[in-house]
Amino acid sequence: MSMSVDVLTLYLLNFVVALVMAGIYFFSWSHHRDVPGVRGWAIALALGALGSLELSLRTSTSPLPLVIMANSLVVAAYATVWMSVRRFNTGERILKYAVIPTVLFFVIFTISLVSGTDLNVRVALCSLAIAILSLLAGWEVLRARISEPLISRIPTALALFIMCIAMVVRIVFSLLEEPPQEPTTPFYDPTQGITLLINTICVVAMTLGFLMMTHERLRHHFESLAKTDELTALPNRRFLLDEGKRLRDPACVLMIDLDHFSEVNRTFGHAGGDRALVAFANLARRELRPSDLVARYGGEEFCALLRDVDEPEARRIAERLRAGIAELSIDVDGHPLRITASIGLAKFDGDVESTIRKADAALYRAKALGRNQVQSVKDLSSTDA
Repeated sequence: MSMSVDVLTLYLLNFVVALVMAGIYFFSWSHHRDVPGVRGWAIALALGALGSLELSLRTSTSPLPLVIMANSLVVAAYATVWMSVRRFNTGERILKYAVIPTVLFFVIFTISLVSGTDLNVRVALCSLAIAILSLLAGWEVLRARISEPLISRIPTALALFIMCIAMVVRIVFSLLEEPPQEPTTPFYDPTQGITLLINTICVVAMTLGFLMMTHERLRHHFESLAKTDELTALPNRRFLLDEGKRLRDPACVLMIDLDHFSEVNRTFGHAGGDRALVAFANLARRELRPSDLVARYGGEEFCALLRDVDEPEARRIAERLRAGIAELSIDVDGHPLRITASIGLAKFDGDVESTIRKADAALYRAKALGRNQVQSVKDLSSTDA
């Protein structure tokens, strides 16, 4: 009798924990609706809470629909968890990942219950469904770690894998245990109490883990926004100066300014100007080496840090970039837009801000000489001489 009370208490504890967690997740979703999967996880917890409540009310004389609904809700909760993790990873809303496993379980479990299958087999069937869905959800959490290496993915996946192992153990003991000839209570198998306790702990762990994944993604997003130009998706001035502190000789700096940009805005509007900036950013990514860093410095001005190059090589890179810009033809609502750029070049002198100022002086020299050309600090020195 004490075992029954313990199990009943654990079912009620599962209900309370899942319900509280669902409330937390709905609150989180209301503030972060742009993060996919959060609402789905909240729905999964709500389904799990309802399933646990119905299981706590179950007796040996409970009507079949109540038994079927209670177990199906629990399986639906884990299927929704799997779907939510996939949505978190891919952004796709694919209901079939929740609907198909739930419907399949509902049909098989109903058939087994109506046909009089032993209780231990039905327990094993429920445990198998939860084990498979927990395994799939855990694998889905880890699978995306390469493309999005969130540290919180590891404990979240671990909690799901532990749940899977607990369910597998319960399957083994359920099938080994002889069902009672005249069962007076559904709480008969020896692993039920410990399994429910593990379930409660894992639900808390994996729910907190998913919440940490959400917050970790948001933190990375906001950190990226602080260092990235929104229009061109290039690093911004702040990021460039931070990276410049780690620049080592030999290196060079390019200051790049799109020529007559105010005219572009007057002729094509700000939308046309924005397209020109994006087109240049895409070209710069293609033309510069992977080791180089190009950033939007401000307005129509860009800055590039060229690592491990001497000045002659840096000039060749700058000329290739200048020629590429001159060849661009940007379509603005059916009208071709062509732009050129002036580039100033300076050899790294040990201080990135000082080098940028020198490259900026060379840039102004290029603009004064007619634009669409590359000038270096050496060119300034020879002119002064």
